Amino acid sequence: MTDLGKNDPVACKHARTQVIAEDADAKYVECLDCGAILEAGEIKDVEGFGESLSDA
Repeated sequence: MTDLGKNDPVACKHARTQVIAEDADAKYVECLDCGAILEAGEIKDVEGFGESLSDA
C-alpha cells in the first residue's frame, strides 16, 4: 500500500521545501517530501508564509 503524496509530486502539496538555486530571474526549490524540483513561483502560498521579511 502506498502513501499518496509522500513520493508522488502530483499529489504532494510541497509544504516543506529548501532553496537549491537562485538567480536574478528565478528561485528553485526542492520539496523535502517528494523530491520534486520546482520554481518557487509554481508553489501556492502555504498558509502563514505569505509575508516577506519587510513585513516583520
